[in-house]
Amino acid sequence: MQLKFRDDNGEHALAVRHQEGGWLVTPEGETTPTSVFAAADGAWLVTLPDGSRRRAWVVAQRDERLVFCDGRVHRLRRPDPVHAGEAVADVAEGPNLHARMPGKVVRLLVSAGQQVDAGQPLVIMESMKMETELSAPCAGIVERLAVGEGQVVAQGDLLIAVEASPIA
Repeated sequence: MQLKFRDDNGEHALAVRHQEGGWLVTPEGETTPTSVFAAADGAWLVTLPDGSRRRAWVVAQRDERLVFCDGRVHRLRRPDPVHAGEAVADVAEGPNLHARMPGKVVRLLVSAGQQVDAGQPLVIMESMKMETELSAPCAGIVERLAVGEGQVVAQGDLLIAVEASPIA
């Protein structure tokens, strides 16, 4: 999957691929990926293409990710689609619930056929050791669960199909 981030040095495109226990991340224009694995203490173990290793910590703060590595803080944020002139695939239009980020489905909070209200929590996802609750984009009926607990998903993947309630 392709992800874009912006920092103080500009916009960066990354190709991200899941592997057992971590991720392979290849910046645009590079051919050799960087491997990233979760450590038991909450850090990320990063092996750069030259073989050197680093420990990094990531903290989610609103729409930013703060990456602490080598005594520096890197502020990463998603590009603003209005100013970037492109659509962002992390939230599809319509009543269905899609993954906003790559990660793992920790818990499904609803079942097929269940009535849901707009804003009702439907799924708990884990990404970068952070749990996020995803809510119903509108009121309706859960048509089907497209994923199972423990499943790894990519950004934009369908999680739950919802049939929107008609407006009275």
